[in-house]
Amino acid sequence: MAFKIILADDHPIILTGVRSLMAEMQPSCDIVAEANNVSELWRTLEQHECDLLITDFSMPNDDNVDGMAMIKQLRRKYPNLPIIVLTQVHNLGVLQALLQIGIQGLLLKKSVIAELEKTVKKVLLGSVYIGETVRELLNEQGINQYAIPVELSLKEIEVVRLLANGMSVTQVASYLHRSVKTISTQKTNAMQKLGLKSDSELFHYAQQQGLF
Repeated sequence: MAFKIILADDHPIILTGVRSLMAEMQPSCDIVAEANNVSELWRTLEQHECDLLITDFSMPNDDNVDGMAMIKQLRRKYPNLPIIVLTQVHNLGVLQALLQIGIQGLLLKKSVIAELEKTVKKVLLGSVYIGETVRELLNEQGINQYAIPVELSLKEIEVVRLLANGMSVTQVASYLHRSVKTISTQKTNAMQKLGLKSDSELFHYAQQQGLF
């Protein structure tokens, strides 16, 4: 009996590559449905049963839901569904946060062809698999160019990400269900820790660190 897989990604090359890999796998894996954006993903999950979800970290959406929030919602709504996340984000803080949410597989997109088959097999057997490139980034904590200083909290990272993506402090507060005062404090604390003095510097930092 084939394992049922839902695939969500807005990049045709990734979709084609994953389809080819799944077609050749043993035990067999069938892609029962695909989604190209966040809204399609929710509808697809409601309409199809599956044994595994393979999803992009960041896809087009209608609700201003960023990738981290999407994965958190998936984890809350489908707590027992194994999830493999594919991402182009190299930022250490984001990768750590994804693993803390409780996903079962994490791969950088450049490693999909080389590592996806192994990842799928491990996850379907109940294991957690972190791609080799992701492990290298985590092992080089504080050394590689993408590492965020350890004193920046995950909540501060989240605020910086959303602000750099164009949200105002008020919008971030509403989005994260925190007070405006809390978000302002977290923004100020993050900028002080990073030695940044303006919103433009904050945007440049987030861009350089691969936060979006």
